[in-house]
Amino acid sequence: MIGISVYLSDEDAEERILRASSSGVKLAFTSLHIPEESGVGPKRVGELLSLFKKEGFEVFADVSKRTPEKLGLHHFEELKGLGVTSLRLDDGFTTEEMLELSRHFRIAINASTVGERELQEWIDCGMETGDMIAWHNFYPKPETGLDQEYFLKQQDLYDRLGIPVYAFIPGDEKKRGPLHLGLPTLEDHRGQNPYVSAVQLKRWGVTGVFVGDPGCSGELLRKLHHFDQEDVIELLYKGSGEIEGEYQLRPDPGRDVLRLLDTRTKDEVPPLDTVERPRGSITRDNDLYGRYRGEVQIVRKDLMRDPAVNVLGNICFGPLIDLVQPGQKIRFIKQER
Repeated sequence: MIGISVYLSDEDAEERILRASSSGVKLAFTSLHIPEESGVGPKRVGELLSLFKKEGFEVFADVSKRTPEKLGLHHFEELKGLGVTSLRLDDGFTTEEMLELSRHFRIAINASTVGERELQEWIDCGMETGDMIAWHNFYPKPETGLDQEYFLKQQDLYDRLGIPVYAFIPGDEKKRGPLHLGLPTLEDHRGQNPYVSAVQLKRWGVTGVFVGDPGCSGELLRKLHHFDQEDVIELLYKGSGEIEGEYQLRPDPGRDVLRLLDTRTKDEVPPLDTVERPRGSITRDNDLYGRYRGEVQIVRKDLMRDPAVNVLGNICFGPLIDLVQPGQKIRFIKQER
């Protein structure tokens, strides 16, 4: 599941909704915690929620106890008629209020702060795990994002209870103020390519990956949606080799290289650029390798030159090499100069 974040005070919110919709992304997080959105009134909220509904979005809303009052509503249940399906509650709600709201919405609890004891207390009081989402915070301030070890510990907790986990990655365009330094859940993701971060989260078992910043390019949305729906990892590369297209890895990964299926050929492949093969190199076996002629491989660790192996190029984002799985479908895309 891939989603965007839309903030009510963003003048370009409508454009961002339509861009995501045209990319196939139909999930959105928004904040109805109105004090955070100064100058925003019920009319603006109604306009955006109507657009979400028209475009077929599932909306996850961050709310406080004062949200209905601020929006001119009598009850939280009225949000359901506006297209909101899940609520992320702030700390002001009692367990009894959470239980009542869970009869009408899926409830997103704070995966970054809620531990096993508090979670078990809610379950003992009648909260159904099937009505819950474990949703992590995003962290605008550098150096405050979650540590990977802690994140994985929380992931294990919620996996054991069958509660889906959602998390944020930064955008690749306009960053949200006031710091404009990205909105990741994990600190390691703040400066990392957001596509790599999304693939990493999915490999760890995260169900919902949402772009926290308002700015998200159509290209990033397309890539995220393609990976989410088709499980195809796009690998950008630079080099002289003309190998763009979709391939599949063998189901038996080698220690040193990942081999691509159905790439051998009977045609001649003369030796060319038989140089050293650093990690991330894309190679092709040449005529000197006999029946292996034409086989394309991705190098997992630094290797010496081999006169029987041509180097075609290098993958731009090395961490993706560790995230592909046996039998994985991949798509090579040549980087534009």
